Amino acid sequence: MPEKKNLVPFPRSAKKRKQLLRQAESLKLRRLTRLRSFVGWLLVASIILFGAVNFTMFSPSSLRQTFHILTSALGSNSGRDGVIEYPSGSASTVKPVGSALAVQGDEALHILQLGDITQQQISLSYASPVLETNDNYILTYDRGAYDLAFHSTLAELFTLKLSAPIRNASIGSGDSFVVITDETGYKSTVTVYGASSREDDHHLWRWRTPDYYVQEAVLSPSGTHLCAMTYQQNGAQLETILQFFDLDADQVRASVNLGSVVGYAVHWLDDSNVAVVTDQLAFTVSRRGQTTSQTDYTATDLLGFAFDDDNFVLAQRSWSGDARASITRYDKSGAQRAALNLPSAPESISYAGGQLGVLTSSGLYVYNNALEPDWKCTSGGAAQRVMLTDDGGAWLLYSKYAQRVTKSSTLSEDFTDDTVPV
Repeated sequence: MPEKKNLVPFPRSAKKRKQLLRQAESLKLRRLTRLRSFVGWLLVASIILFGAVNFTMFSPSSLRQTFHILTSALGSNSGRDGVIEYPSGSASTVKPVGSALAVQGDEALHILQLGDITQQQISLSYASPVLETNDNYILTYDRGAYDLAFHSTLAELFTLKLSAPIRNASIGSGDSFVVITDETGYKSTVTVYGASSREDDHHLWRWRTPDYYVQEAVLSPSGTHLCAMTYQQNGAQLETILQFFDLDADQVRASVNLGSVVGYAVHWLDDSNVAVVTDQLAFTVSRRGQTTSQTDYTATDLLGFAFDDDNFVLAQRSWSGDARASITRYDKSGAQRAALNLPSAPESISYAGGQLGVLTSSGLYVYNNALEPDWKCTSGGAAQRVMLTDDGGAWLLYSKYAQRVTKSSTLSEDFTDDTVPV
């Protein structure tokens, strides 16, 4: 048998093998061993940190939800493309949240995607449930009662039981929202809540007033300013007053008396200006309290309104030529930028992503920001409501389902001026 020479025993123990590598004669090998050990510990630390930050993803409910989404996506067998059917057969409120739809029924809130995918199913025991959404979050509350819940598109963030009944609420563009309550000793209390708040009750800011009834309160796009539509008794008249606040202070920054009008809605056009729609007038007002424009109409002539970032539109009755309705677009200064005449009153309008959607009995007609014809969907004439989305598409809402339509899905339909004359 030949003699074995220069053989190095190979340890079976991993610890001994690492020790030999650390003591190797080659400097390169020793450095590589230390680097491999450092990378391994760094990977372990990263996994622990990720698990700590995203621990809710590994809760039993989140894991069940993820499994349900995957199985729904793999086993999807929807009979109609672009259609989301309401789980309970009907819905009291439907609103978009990102690419999904939030569908509120009698006893549950569903977050649904096309393809029969249910992202969330939230049980509701509210007597008068109300739903508010933005691109990433969902707020539900029980009007006249004390409960509210705040969700992302995938999980519940927190729930609250307030000490005073909720009158109204609105959601901002981020993870903050405003709640108006009837607190004892005050005519109104306005509170801003946020998922990022360190307070136990998640509140960020609060204003209690013994002088004003607050009808609506909305956050600016940055979430740093607030505008409240309030009213108070002045003799025999009610006066509508806008109150502006900076959330780093407790006092009113500016106040604008709109007179004896009935306020319908207030909306931030940017971080400095709001649009206000009432029964007789539409205003644009700066947060410094300056009224920059005013549009007059009669209460019976106003057919609808819609907002989109730094623009808003008003739909009114019209008797100009063959027109029976008109829609006008205004910019954030209140200047008129475009106008559109319609042969009949619209059943629903929506404004998003620089496009205007007009739903009539003959279908959906979509216009660009200059109110010029863009595309149409004549099969949507039986829809009850239209909701445009920022990506250029639209949701048509029916009594039992919602249908997603886009310009690409209706390319075969020519949008001619004789359909809805301009």
